[in-house]
Amino acid sequence: MKLLLDANFLVLPFQFSVEIFEEFERLTNGYYELYTLERTLNEAMNIRDGRYRKLVKKLMNVKDIEIISTSSRHTVDHDLFEKGFQGFVVCTNDKELKRKLDKENLPYIFLRSRNHLEGRNLRTI
Repeated sequence: MKLLLDANFLVLPFQFSVEIFEEFERLTNGYYELYTLERTLNEAMNIRDGRYRKLVKKLMNVKDIEIISTSSRHTVDHDLFEKGFQGFVVCTNDKELKRKLDKENLPYIFLRSRNHLEGRNLRTI
């Protein structure tokens, strides 16, 4: 599965004690590739005035997360939503984005109860 990480997922390992990569293994039966949008990465680097900048940079290298460039004039959330139609599983905690993905029956992964990840619509992959 091609997992597309939103900014909140790039900082999730540092905010909560959830091993998201073990959770990805569980949800995908061990087969997944990690991606993020260039603008999403920029957002993550600036969360809480750059508090997680160094950690996110290290995470990008250690976990070999591929950066996708976009030239869109739309919002990052719009671009993430559109990638859902292109075979990506969007990993987000954004309430509005999750609602839109659900409405279109598009797959996504989110943090549940601050201690594990849950997938929706993953059967469509």
